[in-house]
Amino acid sequence: MTHILSGDEISKLVKQVENLDSSQQSQPAGFDVTVSKVYSYSNSVHTIGVSKTENSILQEMTPSPDDYFDLGVGAFMLELNEITTIPKDAIGILLPRSTLLRNGIDVRTALFDPGYSGQPKVMLVCHRPLRLQRFSRIGQLILFRSDTDFPKQYNGRYQGERGSGNL
Repeated sequence: MTHILSGDEISKLVKQVENLDSSQQSQPAGFDVTVSKVYSYSNSVHTIGVSKTENSILQEMTPSPDDYFDLGVGAFMLELNEITTIPKDAIGILLPRSTLLRNGIDVRTALFDPGYSGQPKVMLVCHRPLRLQRFSRIGQLILFRSDTDFPKQYNGRYQGERGSGNL
């Protein structure tokens, strides 16, 4: 049997890189994650093959003096301010906050496998220009817990990722 962890339960599995008042991040059925850094993709062609490929070249964007990122239409990579640990008996899904969707903005992520621990990177898709303040809440992490541990745990390339080193 599976069940969804509460925001308070998830908050015990999340550590902030830069300390914020996280009292507003805990939701009834999830935990809001925030933006730490924003990166733009290069305009070069990226190739994806059968074997694992290298990631795209990214350029870190500098926020304005009042901590806003001015983003045009397109895709951007966000580094979250939260270090997340997924229990061995759970999976994580990150969904965009409804405020983003209501305004033509989307967040795209992959599944958080059992055993993953790191500072996630997610893709922000702007269908219109956006002025995004650093540490804004952009998505809600949801954890589904199983009654047993998964036989395989995440042990991939991004295990333990921190900061911009593993983009």
